Amino acid sequence: MSLIYKICPRTLWQEAERAGAFRGASIDLTDGFIHFSTAEQAAETAAKHFVGQTDLLLIAVDAA
Repeated sequence: MSLIYKICPRTLWQEAERAGAFRGASIDLTDGFIHFSTAEQAAETAAKHFVGQTDLLLIAVDAA
């Protein structure tokens, strides 16, 4: 299994669970694709894009 990761505010993920689909965060919608990180990139992504934010989830997705 090849895992990739999405860092996501808990509230946004809970909305996706209710809707039955994750359409993306605002940056994903702006860029036209969902941003993921590898395991090696996840800490840097968090430090660069989510500093000071709380109640975040790290969602693991099977890339296959």
